[in-house]
Order: sequence, then structure tokens, then C-alpha cells
Amino acid sequence: MENYKRKDIIGMTFFALSILTLCYMFLSPLNHLIVHIDEYFTLTLLNMPVGDLITVTAGDVHPPLYYLMGKAFVSITEPLGWDLLFSLKILSIIPYILILIVSAAKIRKDFSWFTAGLFAFSVGIMTEFFSHFVRARMYSWAILFIVLAFIAFMDLIESKDRKSWILLTVFSVLCAYAQYFAAITAGTLYLVLLVYLMKFEREELKAWALSVAAAIILYVPWAFTLLNQLETIHHTYWIPAVNFNEIIRALGYFAYNNDLLFSAAAIIILAIIVFIHSKDAKNTDERNRFLILSGIEIYLGTIILSVIISVVFRPILVIRYLIPASAVLWLSISILLSKIENRRMFLISFALILLLLVNGMATTVSVNDDLYKNGLEQKEVLDNITQDQDSILIVTNPHLIMYFLHLSKQTDMYCLNMAQLFGENMTRLHQIYDFESYNGNDINKLIANSTAENVYIISWNEPVLNSPTVEIDKRGNIVFSKVNRTLSQ
Repeated sequence: MENYKRKDIIGMTFFALSILTLCYMFLSPLNHLIVHIDEYFTLTLLNMPVGDLITVTAGDVHPPLYYLMGKAFVSITEPLGWDLLFSLKILSIIPYILILIVSAAKIRKDFSWFTAGLFAFSVGIMTEFFSHFVRARMYSWAILFIVLAFIAFMDLIESKDRKSWILLTVFSVLCAYAQYFAAITAGTLYLVLLVYLMKFEREELKAWALSVAAAIILYVPWAFTLLNQLETIHHTYWIPAVNFNEIIRALGYFAYNNDLLFSAAAIIILAIIVFIHSKDAKNTDERNRFLILSGIEIYLGTIILSVIISVVFRPILVIRYLIPASAVLWLSISILLSKIENRRMFLISFALILLLLVNGMATTVSVNDDLYKNGLEQKEVLDNITQDQDSILIVTNPHLIMYFLHLSKQTDMYCLNMAQLFGENMTRLHQIYDFESYNGNDINKLIANSTAENVYIISWNEPVLNSPTVEIDKRGNIVFSKVNRTLSQ
């Protein structure tokens, strides 16, 4: 009993740290400075009417739920005077608030304070969780939905009630509407559940089949769009082929570090903890062992399934896409540690996990500080461009136009002329945004004939122009430059 009390104290401490982590998250929306390049796409999209929003989403390679949620949330917060980016940052933090509530109310009740606290804290500071909870993208909601689906999965193993089947179905469908890799994790969850039912509860196979059928039916409205997106991915996409190093990084992603050796160390730590649990739980019922290890199986299954798809169909494995599966794994790790009863074995396991947590905290603070610094620099560059009253902005890459169209409300913008962009007719985009089109061959003429004192360029890699340019900022392959009028004369 004393051992359980000590674990609960540890869990409550972790939960208190989770609340502090939540407070730390609000630094981003309060200062508006931490902006990832993909968030620019969201800003452009959320300025569109719903019909156009769905058209562009269908032309992209993401499902529509997050953008529709964003549109609805902004419609509520805009009358309150909330800035668009501020609203979207808050929308992304809400899932972590809900995870804290679920941890305190549900996970604590089903397992212990230790499990609830360790999970709530780890899902806030490990891997790239923190940055995704403050990013105006769909990942934080995908994390929430897969966690809720996994909780329903665990309830099913315990009780087999209709409510759990319904919740599993609904949350799995929400995963698929939120982010496709979360859908792969949900699919892996169903496969793991199928294995369990075939081994222990064959009478539930009919319910499993009905759940799968219901999920497919609920996804029919987006299914044909998904097929078109898969066709696009099959012919051309930016994701590189899978290699051994990427697989190691994927396996160790739950602890996250760009260093390959650290990823290998994280994998070894996880293997040691599973081994210790197997030694400590020799008398544990086989069904309970299955439940405890199921999150690990789902995480590994997501990676294996992604590798198979990448080899057979087209490379799809991007390590950061494993963020929803990582949440499932951390819940499983939290349950696993809480079940180790041998004091010495628990202390060894907890010490190993504590090493990962300490690194996670250090990495989170370091990454957030870097994002803050980069955000300041990036904001300064964009402010200089948009607040320059005697200037024009030219976007030379068709893919980048959708990322920066929202700037057309602040400055005179010229975009490459195309028939359509992300499935949207350019004529329609002209009705929504105030920008001018130019033909690619005429860019040098456009620059030469412009009466603006300053001509800014956003391009993919260095722009190839007759006029000399000065690079003013670079974000990955995206280059912000300015035409040097002095040298061109």
C-alpha cells in the first residue's frame, strides 16, 4: 500500500508539472511570434469561404476536419476581437487541456494517479508534442482523437460494452478526418484488437466487423477525395524513400532527438522496460499483459504499416507524422510502469524513463526558445515587406502562392499565373484575394516596369532573374529576397 501511495505522489507531481506545461504553452499565442511555415497555409485557407476551403483542402493532401473546426472557431472568436493567428493557437492548445481532464478523470480512475500524471506530462514535453500543441495545424487534434480511441479500445478489452464500440468507431473516424497518419494508427489499433478478439473473445468479432463497416460508411463523404489525393501522391510527392536510418529514428521518435544514437538509446530503454515488466509480471493474466503492451504494439504496427506502404505504393513515412502514435505509446508506457510491483525493478525502470523526461524537458525549452528567436526574425522580415508603402511582393513558385496569399491584404502582390491552384480556379482566388497575376516569362519585364521603389521576391531557392537580388531571409528552401535597384541600374 505504501508503494502505491508513493507512486500516486509521483503521479500528482507530474500532473502539477503538466499544468505548468500548459501555462508555458500559452507563451506562443500571447506573443504571436512562434509561426511555422505550414501555418501560413492555414492562415490563407481560413480567410476563404467554406466552399473554397474544402476545394483547396481536397487539392492538398490533408483531410478537412481541422480547417472546418478552425473556420467555426474563428467565427466565434472574431467578434471578440481575437486575432486570427491567436485564435488558431488557442484552438491547438484545447486538445492538451482536454487530455489533462481525461487524464485526471478517466485514466486516474481506471489505473492510478501515477499513470495519469506520467502520461499527461510526457504527452506535453516528449518528442515534438509541445510544438504541435502550439501550432496552427491539425496534429494536436489528431493526438487527442487517437488517445480517446485508444482509451475506448482499452475499455473494450475490459468490458465489451456497446458504448465503447461506438466511441472507438467515432474517434477512429475523427482520426481519419483529422490527419491521415492518425488514420493509419487507428487502423493498426483495429488490427491489434482483431488479434486480441481472435485469441480471447471470438464472439465479439461480429461487433468488430460492424464497427469497421460503420467507420467506412462514415468516411464515404471524403473517400473519393482521398482516392484523388492518393493518385496525386502516387505520381509526384516530396517524401524521400525509406532507409534504415529513418526507420531507427522512427522507432525512437517517441523520445525524439535528431541524433541517431539517441534514437537507438531510446529504443534500448523501451526494450529494457518491457523486459523488466515481463520478469515482474510472470503471474499476470495474459489478457492484462496484452492490454498493457497494446500501445507499444500499435506504435510499432504504425511504423511497420507505413514502411510497407512506402515500399509497395509510394514513400509516406515522415517521422513527425508519428506524433499521434507516440501519444498512444506514452500512455502504454505509463500503464506499464504503474504495473511494476517489484520496488527495485520499478526504480530502475522509472530512472530510465526519467532520463528521457529530463531530455524531453530540455529539448522542449531549447526548441521553443529557438522558435521564439526565429519567429522574431521572421516577423521582422514580413513586417518590413508588408509595411513598406512603396513596394510590391512577387511570389515565383506556384506551391508557395497559397502559403502567402493572406499577405495580399497588406501589400501589393503578384503571383504566378496558373489555371488553378490546389484545385481552386484562379479566377475565384482573385475574387477572394487582392493580387495580380503575371506570366512566368514576363517576370523580368514586370520588375523592370514596376515603379515601386522596392521589389520583394519569395521563391523556392534562389530566384533566377536578370536583376540582381539581395537575400534578406531564408527558411529551408524558401528564400526571401529583394531586387537591388542600385546594381540593376
